[in-house]
Amino acid sequence: MTSALPAASSSPDAGRAIRHALGWMIVSCMLFAIVMVAVRMLLHDLPPTQTAFLRYVVGIGLLMPFVGRRFPQIWRSPARGGILARGILHAIAVSFWFYSIKVIPLADVNAILNLGPVWATIGAALFLGEKLRLRRIMAILVSFAGAMIIIKPGFNDIVPGTWAVMVTAAFFAFSDLIAKQLKAHHDDNLIIMALSVTIALVSLPLAIAVWQPISLLNWLGVFVIGLAATLGHMSLMRSFAGPMWAAQAGKYVQLLFVILFGITLFDEIPTVSTLVGAMVVLSAVSYIAMREGRRQESDAMAENPQADDERQGQR
Repeated sequence: MTSALPAASSSPDAGRAIRHALGWMIVSCMLFAIVMVAVRMLLHDLPPTQTAFLRYVVGIGLLMPFVGRRFPQIWRSPARGGILARGILHAIAVSFWFYSIKVIPLADVNAILNLGPVWATIGAALFLGEKLRLRRIMAILVSFAGAMIIIKPGFNDIVPGTWAVMVTAAFFAFSDLIAKQLKAHHDDNLIIMALSVTIALVSLPLAIAVWQPISLLNWLGVFVIGLAATLGHMSLMRSFAGPMWAAQAGKYVQLLFVILFGITLFDEIPTVSTLVGAMVVLSAVSYIAMREGRRQESDAMAENPQADDERQGQR
């Protein structure tokens, strides 16, 4: 007998998964917004490469209890090449990100950084052989149109900070694609630890070349960004355990956090073009996330038809 229960997507388990994804993404967004504020307030006088090196040294210390004896697996990993490539990409991206935070409004940084999933979609097509269907192409074009609304090329000079955050968005996305491949070999904590170790090693010589004396205020900033960013990465990974569309929808909140911090702490009132462009970008990114979530769910059903039959029987 068929019951009148709602479809599986609205079942209690599905509802908990959605709340789980949204909740952890909101926590992650708040933590990364704190990172941006701390860099601007407490680390504005340190070079970006030095800041990046110190942030990941703190991250290594914070992650060690979660990795413990598995730490040597980083050196013995069959995916050492991917770990190194990801570390190099991420080290460049983080340095550019810290630089952009110091020189352009935080709302602009956050809005342009949300192009990351668009770059990830392009990267997956170029390097992983995924198909770029018409709807994905349209979403990508809409996202770039939103970025152009923010940047306003031809009307404003494109400052170095804007170029820096655009590079950051692309490199973060490619780093995430490599991380997706690494999940076949290691768990989330070890992947994050491997990233922290690699970035610390890659950025060390660059940091030494521009090293500046570190004040007590700087040390406070280093600890804050190290703690907030590490917890932010862990929260982000937890949010991905639920539906991807729900996790991506939670990213809208980061813009709110950044705007509030920018207004109250730095007297940065976002322009109308920044807000409009950010909404355009986020709408397109959410569409990509929803499409990817549905595709992955369909693939999972195809691989496990028995689970699909069980779901049908619950309706």
